[in-house]
Amino acid sequence: MSEIGTWYGGGTPDKSIVSYWENGTIPWISPKDMRSTLIEDTQDHITTKALRGSSAKLVPANSIAIVFRSSILEHTLPMSRTSVPAALNQDMKAVQPKSDIDPRYLHYALLSSQEKLLRGARKRGGSVTSLDSKKFFKFKIPLPPLEEQNLLAVTIDSFDALVNDLSSGLPAELNARRQQYEYYRDKLLTFKELKS
Repeated sequence: MSEIGTWYGGGTPDKSIVSYWENGTIPWISPKDMRSTLIEDTQDHITTKALRGSSAKLVPANSIAIVFRSSILEHTLPMSRTSVPAALNQDMKAVQPKSDIDPRYLHYALLSSQEKLLRGARKRGGSVTSLDSKKFFKFKIPLPPLEEQNLLAVTIDSFDALVNDLSSGLPAELNARRQQYEYYRDKLLTFKELKS
């Protein structure tokens, strides 16, 4: 994981400095924004002054944002792909994949590996559950050639669109379709175990 791209840490500009937040136009991602697989906008925004005067950094579009510190890590590892440049809060990290890695493929591969990542990198203790960065960055992810990554991403995008089109269906049917989608997504992204 440490070698898949450029990693960014998050930072929270001082909330008491009004000029960091008022009339902000830069999306600032926090765990509360991680409810969808694609982030196009956020609840909070910061100013360019906040970027210059705080530890917040601008993360490029098509990066994968991941929650690293939150009580939600007890059962879920939230991650979303960004469609716009954005900043992150201090409880998050993001990776901009290298040019030979399809961001959509990487996102799906990480979603498919959520349980393994949580089991292998979650640390407990302290006031809030978090991920152990050293363990997380040692995790290996399969990287087929870019052409295959693109094909897998397009195929899974099609499944995803199909499932989302069923949003007006009955709850039981929706749940069954979602489980079916996750099963096939995980099957498409299952490779032989990588050796250390």
